[in-house]
Amino acid sequence: ELEALADPMRKDVSVVRKRIDVVNKELKPLGTNVQKKEKEYKDALDAFNEKNKEKVQLINKLVELVGESERLRMKKLEELSKSVDSMQ
Repeated sequence: ELEALADPMRKDVSVVRKRIDVVNKELKPLGTNVQKKEKEYKDALDAFNEKNKEKVQLINKLVELVGESERLRMKKLEELSKSVDSMQ
């Protein structure tokens, strides 16, 4: 009875401490998994951003090439038009 008076919650405290230990053991691999997934996400995001940057550069180059092609075509058409005009 004296022991029970000294710490009436001892059994409950012991159960809670054991549960805390179990949860801590479960948390360790989960924490490791989170770190691994965060690294994978960061790597995937970096790769995505790099490809997106490359795509933007390629689109800009395409716009430049199409513009240059149009200028050359207009120049040729003007030359042909002058040539036709001079024949008449």
